[in-house]
Amino acid sequence: MDINGIRHRKSDYGDRTPWDSDITKFVRPDYPSNVRASRTEGSGLFRITLDITTDAVTNVAVLKSTGSSGLDHAAIKAIQVWQWRPHRWKEVDVPVTFTMRSSRRYSSSAREVAARATSSYLKGDNASAIKGFDEAIRLDPSLVEVYIMRGSTYHAEGDFSKALADFGEAIRLDPKSARAYCDRAILENEVSQPEKALADYNQAIRLAPNFHRAYFNRGAYFREGHNYDRAIADFNRAIELMPNDVNAYGQRANAYAGQGDRFHATADANVAIKLQPRDFYLWRATDLRLRAEAYRILGRGDLALRDFREAVRVAPKSPGAHDELAWFLATFPKAQFRNGTEAVSAAEKSCELSQWKRSAHMDTLAVAYAEAGDFDQAIKYENQALSDSSVAPKEKHERQKRLGLFQQRKPFRDEF
Repeated sequence: MDINGIRHRKSDYGDRTPWDSDITKFVRPDYPSNVRASRTEGSGLFRITLDITTDAVTNVAVLKSTGSSGLDHAAIKAIQVWQWRPHRWKEVDVPVTFTMRSSRRYSSSAREVAARATSSYLKGDNASAIKGFDEAIRLDPSLVEVYIMRGSTYHAEGDFSKALADFGEAIRLDPKSARAYCDRAILENEVSQPEKALADYNQAIRLAPNFHRAYFNRGAYFREGHNYDRAIADFNRAIELMPNDVNAYGQRANAYAGQGDRFHATADANVAIKLQPRDFYLWRATDLRLRAEAYRILGRGDLALRDFREAVRVAPKSPGAHDELAWFLATFPKAQFRNGTEAVSAAEKSCELSQWKRSAHMDTLAVAYAEAGDFDQAIKYENQALSDSSVAPKEKHERQKRLGLFQQRKPFRDEF
């Protein structure tokens, strides 16, 4: 959908975007005068929740910010008064693009090429996606969202230097792009630059205060650093923006578990296991991993292992998917679900995919070797994990405790 020449089609982001006939009242988003004056453009993705009895819009959440809080607000304001045909949809994902008419004339072919490349990316065909994004940039080097998408594709391929370069170029072209800051933060955290990651998450939220994914990702960042209170606050905000976001429930369940709050962790996990994993491989892998974590909290090792393995199958180049499978296989309290040999293999794969730059993955490799009975290797990799000066104090303390176990020739168990 483009506000300069409205058209509806299936989204490049998914299959839940409606056709023209599903909207019975359409209101064109305003292009705020101050944003137009600065010639700011942007593309965003908005999730609309409908009341199944009245088909009125009850919530609009920003899945992907346009990069401008002004443009996000204009899109939300218009979408809130749209009306839909009865009983067709409960949730709808709608892409909205704000484009200056003068620039659209020169970039339409580039955008079409970029749309096809985005479709390839979401299907896991990274080689075709990169080739398409390269062509789109050749046709129009000013398209910020193309640099962001190519950066995300390089990230998925494990080419971190090129990914960082693309996110940096997107920010240079548009210093107000919340999407670019948010996506760069994910990568910075993976390459052990947590302070830069937090600064970028904070900037993304300042630029786009309703950017759901920025709160979700920053919450995950805080949870990883054992800062559970701040993680829960961000997941609360993510759920406020998108009340049916089962992924945020899954993450919040883990944060409550980290605090030892069994009541709230179990309640959120029971909501999270009801999610239906989405179709596109990257989103599906994330959904499966979070559902597996919820099953783990509930003690359902069989279903957790099923989802962890399926996540690896769906996204074989995801270091996080391999890492979480390895952690489960090495540390789950019930012996029938542990497998030290498979855990070591999965943990080594996660380290390779992250170019041995994530100390958290080395920590997982250490616990995997301990489960396999090779405590010398466990001690070696736990010491390497502890050598990362960027690790949060609470996490460093946990790793030191694990090292003590390995020195006593004992494996680690991840109790509730």
